[in-house]
Amino acid sequence: CIAYNLVRLEMANVAADAQCNPTDISFVRAFHIIQYELTWAAATRAYGKLPSLLQRMRQRLVTELTVKRPGRHFDRVVKSKAQRYPYKKSKA
Repeated sequence: CIAYNLVRLEMANVAADAQCNPTDISFVRAFHIIQYELTWAAATRAYGKLPSLLQRMRQRLVTELTVKRPGRHFDRVVKSKAQRYPYKKSKA
């Protein structure tokens, strides 16, 4: 739960810097970028490089923001769950 909120917070900060909506950034892509960059930062022993690594992470999030996904014409919504059993039709 904490990791989810931290990813969302970073997405909101990047969106504020890029002057766009946080919903324009894909959560899954943002999570993968943050995961990759923080794994790379953990392997780095020079702690003086951490600010530049975090800046690179934010730049990569902004570049992913500008990627337009074709075929998306509607807002994101939660799809309804399929019914387990069919409805019984009454004869009346």
